Amino acid sequence: MNNEKKTVFAIGRWMPIHLGHKQFLVKLARTFDHLVIGIGSCYENGTPRNCIPAVEREKLLCKMLKAEGITNVTILPVEDRPTFEAWIDDVCEICRRYRVTHFCTGNKEDILDVMARLGIHLDVEMINPEDGSDFPYHATDIRNAILNGEYDRLDTMIPAEIKPMVLDQISREIRAANRGEGQEFIPGRQTVDLVFTVKSADGGVTYALIGKRNEEKIDFPGIWAIPGGGIKEFESPVHAALRCFYAETGIHIELLDNACEPARVVLRNLGNIEADLHFTGIYASPDERINGTRGGGSQCFAISIEGALQDVVSVLHSTHDLDVLRFVPVDEIHGLTLAYDQKRMLTEALCHMGIPYDNGERLAVFEGGLPTGEGVSRARAHAEGIPHGASHVYVRKYENDVLYFLLQRRSAGKDSFPLCLDTSSAGHIEQGSTHLETARKELFEELGYTAAEDDLIELFSQTVDQTSDFRGKKFIDREYNRIYLLFSVPNENELHLQREEVAEVVWLPVDEILARLDADDPELCLDKEEFRRVAKIVRDGRL
Repeated sequence: MNNEKKTVFAIGRWMPIHLGHKQFLVKLARTFDHLVIGIGSCYENGTPRNCIPAVEREKLLCKMLKAEGITNVTILPVEDRPTFEAWIDDVCEICRRYRVTHFCTGNKEDILDVMARLGIHLDVEMINPEDGSDFPYHATDIRNAILNGEYDRLDTMIPAEIKPMVLDQISREIRAANRGEGQEFIPGRQTVDLVFTVKSADGGVTYALIGKRNEEKIDFPGIWAIPGGGIKEFESPVHAALRCFYAETGIHIELLDNACEPARVVLRNLGNIEADLHFTGIYASPDERINGTRGGGSQCFAISIEGALQDVVSVLHSTHDLDVLRFVPVDEIHGLTLAYDQKRMLTEALCHMGIPYDNGERLAVFEGGLPTGEGVSRARAHAEGIPHGASHVYVRKYENDVLYFLLQRRSAGKDSFPLCLDTSSAGHIEQGSTHLETARKELFEELGYTAAEDDLIELFSQTVDQTSDFRGKKFIDREYNRIYLLFSVPNENELHLQREEVAEVVWLPVDEILARLDADDPELCLDKEEFRRVAKIVRDGRL
């Protein structure tokens, strides 16, 4: 009797997983002793063909396998190589490391045919996942259904357990990549960083952990930085982040469940505290002043815990990479200089986790609809419900007697409603400013359009007083808003978008917007009642 352990290696891009993928992966896991899954093109992202980060594809796989009770699995990222021979060398190395006995791929054109043409033979048994499968779709069909808004079709195309994640984060990634707004990787050294914050039990101040890079570093020597490091070959970014963080800080974090976003982790040498591990994005730039001299980029993660700061400090140990470690109050971040693009990483991670911080901006405090002359940070205004003000501007045009409104698509980096369609232009009133000044300023900053004071018609004022939950934190919004209409119609060449805030602008017919708002279309984040009121005033007055 042959008692040799049988291990099967299945590689694919899983962009995203469909029911055919699930069918053969579950079958492989239940047929073989060990299933190794390779996530191909792991450092390709931000393009129509490669539009879902490998971190998220790994989560989709974990979620699907967890739903089936499957645990005999190892998931590995596999990067694209300059030549097929170099790529197949990676496959052979994985087969050697994991003692693979069977290799599974349905990619006949790009893998099997090329192997045959080059005379390459793997010393394993080959399996075609499409043998016996009657699933009629490919991942391309799923991406096209999302792009076309055909969400009902997804029920017949993807596993039910991953549908919520596909409808939320994955669909935004797909749409952004197809608009040319996706975040691409830069060739070079690929790294991870981990933002770690502690809300102190005494006083409720939140601190972020940073370290000073040693003076021998090639890039940014002697500059404060977030803990992190390079990703090893075939290493998952999430595991790399936890490994590098332990090496540089001494805090031992263990992954409990990666089948969700955020993932669940446990801090072993901090009293086994359980916490959320958030994936907050990919950061890469062709500018060496931001990205350093070795190219590549960072995949950033974030954790926030509550407890006694001294307990955390007691387990810290600095290393050669980070000579000094210290916790800094998050309200002091705007005054820091950090290496690479890590200041943006840190502030966006705080926004992602719903942690208020002072970014130096001061909103005008209002009372009875009028500014008091005082200022308050945006974070404190929404955490404590301090009344403030905002201006909303709508841009419209008539074409063939049909009323259209200009909507801006929020950038992928926004902490709330990324890539959703929003008001033409809007912004909070800063200390010392007025509603009208703010309306003109936001039009110029976001859309690059200069409007005269008499080009803005005030449609109405309104008071907002609502409390909601944002990323697990209470969000109190008490605003005195004024709603404006831009009377002129900007030409396309007059608009110059602020890419940090606005991904694109689109003209949509008023009836389409109203219908999509009534259907609770997740792509729109307009205030439904406000827009109804604007549309009625504009229509009735033929403005």
